[in-house]
Amino acid sequence: MLHPLKAPTAEDLRKNMLGTYYLLRMGIVVIAAALPTTVLIYTFVNHGGLEQGSISAFYGAYGGAMRDWFVGSLSAIGAFLILYKGFSFKEDMALNVAGVSSVLIAMIPCECWTTAPPPQSWLHTVFAVLFFGSMAYVCFACALKTIDLLPEKDQKRFRRKYKWIGSALVASPGTALVLDTFGGRFVFAFEAVGVWVFAFYWFTKTQEYQISSAEYEALQGHLRYDETTRTLRHAPPAPQV
Repeated sequence: MLHPLKAPTAEDLRKNMLGTYYLLRMGIVVIAAALPTTVLIYTFVNHGGLEQGSISAFYGAYGGAMRDWFVGSLSAIGAFLILYKGFSFKEDMALNVAGVSSVLIAMIPCECWTTAPPPQSWLHTVFAVLFFGSMAYVCFACALKTIDLLPEKDQKRFRRKYKWIGSALVASPGTALVLDTFGGRFVFAFEAVGVWVFAFYWFTKTQEYQISSAEYEALQGHLRYDETTRTLRHAPPAPQV
């Protein structure tokens, strides 16, 4: 945090920027993890069990009692993803697509709650697929680019984590979509897992950066992009003059 009574140093500004990125990531973690959790608590406390087939149904279920929370959570997550800058242009664009999709999921009702008239909104489903697809792309194609900055003993562990998270970001909502299409049960459960895995990705990414100091090294100008391996690596020290 910047001191109010003294001129900030370069190190103060770096710490301020690092703190901003940390809070953005943890904000995503908390809001995303809380979304399915709070609607579950609400429906069990007030209605004795889960009556709705999906998280999106809480937009209109029970007279829209959880609508503000549903729309507000997804809009906040979307804003955070748009504002968050990735380490590469492709990562940044994928995060922007995920962010815009999150906002549109919130703004376009699914029309899928128990008292809603048919048909359901196909656009809502399209943006949900785009959201999880974009985040899966970030896991598979972008998250691994900073792995080489970790100590060697941690690289395999985080590489394995990102592959599992990316797979779950495809499998969980994909299974929910198939079940919803064919009228199966447990759609809510698979949607909730997908959202919790999304939150876990950002928690894992924060852990990685804390171990590798990737953001701090980038701010210091100590990183370079290796065209051969297509990963970020520590830049060689500048020659002494």
